[in-house]
Amino acid sequence: MQIEIVTIGNEVLSGRTVDTNFAWLARALERASVQVAWHTTVGDVAEKIGEALKRALERSDGVVMTGGLGPTPDDITRRAIATVLARPLQLDETVLEHVRARAKLSGRTLPASIESMALLPRGAEAWLNPVGSAPGILLLQGEKPVILLPGVPHELEALATERVVPYLRQRTGRTVETFTLRTFGAFESQLHELIGARPQRWSGAALAYLPSYFGVDLRVTVAGVNEAQVKETAGQAYAELKDLVGGVVYAEGERSMEEMVGDALLKRGWRIATAESCTAGLLSKRLTDVPGSSRYFDRGFVTYTNEAKAELLGVSEADLAAQGAVSAAVAGQMAHGARHRAGVDLGVAITGVAGPEGGSAEKPVGLVFVALSSSEGETVRRFQFSGTRATIRERTVQVALDLLRRTLLGLTLEPKIEEGPGTSGRPTPRVAGRSAPKPAVPPEPADVAVPTPRAPGRPAPADAAAPVPRAPGRPAPADAAASTPRAPGRPAPADAAASTPRAPGRPAPGAAGGPAPRTALRRRVLPPEADGEKQGG
Repeated sequence: MQIEIVTIGNEVLSGRTVDTNFAWLARALERASVQVAWHTTVGDVAEKIGEALKRALERSDGVVMTGGLGPTPDDITRRAIATVLARPLQLDETVLEHVRARAKLSGRTLPASIESMALLPRGAEAWLNPVGSAPGILLLQGEKPVILLPGVPHELEALATERVVPYLRQRTGRTVETFTLRTFGAFESQLHELIGARPQRWSGAALAYLPSYFGVDLRVTVAGVNEAQVKETAGQAYAELKDLVGGVVYAEGERSMEEMVGDALLKRGWRIATAESCTAGLLSKRLTDVPGSSRYFDRGFVTYTNEAKAELLGVSEADLAAQGAVSAAVAGQMAHGARHRAGVDLGVAITGVAGPEGGSAEKPVGLVFVALSSSEGETVRRFQFSGTRATIRERTVQVALDLLRRTLLGLTLEPKIEEGPGTSGRPTPRVAGRSAPKPAVPPEPADVAVPTPRAPGRPAPADAAAPVPRAPGRPAPADAAASTPRAPGRPAPADAAASTPRAPGRPAPGAAGGPAPRTALRRRVLPPEADGEKQGG
């Protein structure tokens, strides 16, 4: 079944409003095995709307039109459709009662124009709106359905989910099963090479590779007339894909990386604090986008300046001066400071050069350090991204979330396709005789520290097995009684061990009576992504 979607609205045609409705609706129809073959956008002009409908009916098996069903003068879709199909508008009492009830519920006085939403073309069926006033409208023009939906996104989505998708799926007479595996840490080309022609053995199935800066989604849709066969094929496809790429699968369906991190934190009973420089709170925003995140998210530090890093997080002024804010040493101290200042179980820090300015030969735009600190140890990872300021920040946060997820689940920190299912870490079985696929990022020896690159003649940073360097006579940052470096005359910040709020009876991190001793940072360098190819991360 081939459908045409017609978007109606001057605001969309002018580019002032992005047509997210089309993207959402096309994905929903694809999952129902309904192909969107054409997409047309027209303004709020009755003649143009009529022309678009006539052309769509000539070449498609059905039409879905969105927008223009409200009560204002520019909402002319109903009138335009009634005219072109020669179906005069008639008042639908059921819809009118629904519209009045919605208005009464909101405590508003009804303007006379509101009743126009109850006018339907003759012979139309109304689909009452579960979250709004304007109904969905179904007409049959011969054997072809014409469906009208309001343009308000949450109203369109509710009507499409409850009415449109089930209706069109039933008309196709086919059973559809779909699932999505969300991967991170592997290139689209790597996944394609590994999976190969395997989907051709899945009868009635289609595999879509959906790359973005947040990973590569693998979506499988299986359709057919035999329900049992469809379900069996979907199960086979799921098992084979999970075996092949499970090591880089972080979630299924629509679940996000931040949701998976939240689940892992709750499972451990841990709380987290963030320290961000170049991402300026984006990591905290992602973590707290999840409902109920207050159960595990404590606070976030946005420390853009060196002074803020020293004052709020206890970062060594000597290290800031010698190695710069964008360095492994500073990232590690930021994570350590966030954990101890907040009195939580896990600290994560980000520092880097988001661009477009501020880069250098030694520290180019896109250079980022991500650090983690917990009672189990501290580690720093180096990344080199490309792209705009926005994409570098987004990709940095996705990397940081994946490092958090892997740390919490006890997985290796570098994604490896052959590692096994992403949520378990079990070995992944492979076809006999097949060589191991190349991982997205070459793994490093587990116990080998790799020095951070530096300019010739520049003194080497502290050895991976040694504490982070600090100015002579400076007490270790972990010491709760030690003062944070600050400008002369600046008042001392609150004592880290004494002032950190935590739930009654909750022990402070580390040994009783004080914070945990600082663990030496392992500085390990990850190579930059391959030139010319977008990585799922």
